[in-house]
Amino acid sequence: MRICLSLDPSRLLRWHLWLAEALAEGPGNEVSCALAAGSRPLPLICRLLLELERLVYGFRGNGAIDPVEATLRCLPPPQADQVDVVIDLSGAESLPAARRVLTPVFNGAPGEIGIVAAWLNRQDLLVDLHDTARPLQPWTARPASRDREVLAARLDSALSCAVPLILKALYEETGSAASDIPGPRMAVPSFGALSALARATGTVASKAIGLLDVLARGGRMWGIGWRFDESAGLLDKGEAAFRVLTGNADSYLADPFPFRHQGQDFIFVEQYLYSKNRGCIAVVTVNRDGTAGASRIVVEEPHHLSYPFVFEQDGQIWMIPESGAARNVSLYRAVEFPYRWTREACLMEGIEGYDTTPLWHAGGFWFFVSPRLWRSTSWDVLSLYRAESLTGSWTPHAANPVLIDTRLSRPAGAVIRHGGRTLRPVQDCARVYGGAVTFCQIDALGASEFAQTPVGRIWSGALGCHTYNRRSGLEVIDLFGHIRGLREVTTSYRLLVPDAPVSGPRGVSGPRGQSLSWPVSSGSAHP
Repeated sequence: MRICLSLDPSRLLRWHLWLAEALAEGPGNEVSCALAAGSRPLPLICRLLLELERLVYGFRGNGAIDPVEATLRCLPPPQADQVDVVIDLSGAESLPAARRVLTPVFNGAPGEIGIVAAWLNRQDLLVDLHDTARPLQPWTARPASRDREVLAARLDSALSCAVPLILKALYEETGSAASDIPGPRMAVPSFGALSALARATGTVASKAIGLLDVLARGGRMWGIGWRFDESAGLLDKGEAAFRVLTGNADSYLADPFPFRHQGQDFIFVEQYLYSKNRGCIAVVTVNRDGTAGASRIVVEEPHHLSYPFVFEQDGQIWMIPESGAARNVSLYRAVEFPYRWTREACLMEGIEGYDTTPLWHAGGFWFFVSPRLWRSTSWDVLSLYRAESLTGSWTPHAANPVLIDTRLSRPAGAVIRHGGRTLRPVQDCARVYGGAVTFCQIDALGASEFAQTPVGRIWSGALGCHTYNRRSGLEVIDLFGHIRGLREVTTSYRLLVPDAPVSGPRGVSGPRGQSLSWPVSSGSAHP
């Protein structure tokens, strides 16, 4: 496939290089570059604000907006005849002749300036990819950012997610006939330098106030909530009170996973150690009388660990913790449950994947994973993989990434059965990481299809939440906020107004109530 990037000579940026390199990896692809006759550089105030952020926050590394002019100018020009696809990153009036044109638009505006305007106006990020092969239905991504208040973080997230969106559109619709409808021509937003400067300085001031809050009140932190109820869970009752368990002065607890073994209940958690600046896996013994033991570390590595997905399979007890910092997905086996574990296998190498959640379905394992792509967050994207056995090789889903949506992508616990439906807890990080847990009904899951429908949501008042699990009557959540000293928190579950299924481009709305199960042979995530 002959692919031409139309670039503005005043904006030759690192994210354009990411895209060019990713396209070049496709078999048979020829990538060229056409520089537009005119230029539309980012306003000087934007560059000044980015430099201010580098100075104040100490940013180092390869940002999406960094210039890489020399490397991109080395790309060959397009051939004289028509190319297959032009990716319009310049907004130029005249583009090379092509059968198909893809144009990314950020919050309704062409070019990176749309992200800047969204940051200035405190809008959620939205990436639309206009495609002459399907002019009435643009491709869409809803990225988040590590920090909504920091311009560089918003640019990194939106531009990192634009790359897989372009790749997804390119390969999903190969062979489609182009339309005669012209691509979008939208006005570039304008804003005053003073308002942008005020936004940046206000952000610095608010972060200073937040630091004072941490010093004065201990700041916000994670903890876990737990309750026993053999008869009904939170999703049945609609409201329930959870006991609160926090770490000590040296750590916090999050990502709870319950497990019952030989009549004793345990909660596996991430225990984040402030002294080491990383998480490890710990276990807490809990009793039906409401008492809980102290947390005890059971798995520790030189890198961060969290999300200890514990399950039983083939007579063994296994754990898949999150180890994105090590760029792998590892499987651990209990040698002496619950305190001794051994690393049994590496399920996937070279992927910075987060919160891997296995599901046994249709004679094989499906693994739900949120990968970090380029400079995106770890909660923007959902990818699926299939394996014939627990330690078998992973085959990527045909439509990966199946979602680029910070509201509905990253797993938040084991898939459950409730009310005849198969529900997948997901993290809603649209406003802030760990904002809430949404439950999505899985409508279709197959080699080339995936669809889900949001049906319910957990609310904990002013507290955040990003994990939910239930097993053998033990129900657990985690909580984020000013929780130190709290003994009990009341949490609600509310049904959502039904939406259309959320899926990847190949996803379809499949039959309801498919036969899906969990990789456990004793007990499950529901009563």
